[in-house]
Amino acid sequence: MAKMKNCPMCGKIFVPLGTAKYCPDCQDKMREKEAEVVNYVRDNPKCKVSELIEATGASESMIKRLIREGRFEQVGVQMSYPCEKCGKPIFTGKFCSECMESMRKEVQAQTAKFAAASQAAKPAAGGRGGGMYTKKFEDK
Repeated sequence: MAKMKNCPMCGKIFVPLGTAKYCPDCQDKMREKEAEVVNYVRDNPKCKVSELIEATGASESMIKRLIREGRFEQVGVQMSYPCEKCGKPIFTGKFCSECMESMRKEVQAQTAKFAAASQAAKPAAGGRGGGMYTKKFEDK
């Protein structure tokens, strides 16, 4: 059985169903706000994020999430927001393709460095169990 918790928006106690983070009332309010934002963008396709925040009262994080989810593309509007690393305008995800490539190369370099270090730390093969002395016990 799911444990009760407080809604982070309103503080009301509720039992979360599935992956719900908010109580049913707050989830309904969020869906209504999302619909309001999407409708505003549909009616004002050239609007900027700052204008959208001012006109609807929606949070910037909600708007970025809606952009990442492609909700504005569904109504024929493509909006951008800044890459979280360099600030370049992007349309999906959190990072631009250049930053993604840079981070991929950095991870590969660190992985290779780690692999080389772990290979150098391995004992030489052969001998008596890698240099460990083992004593044989016999049954009497």
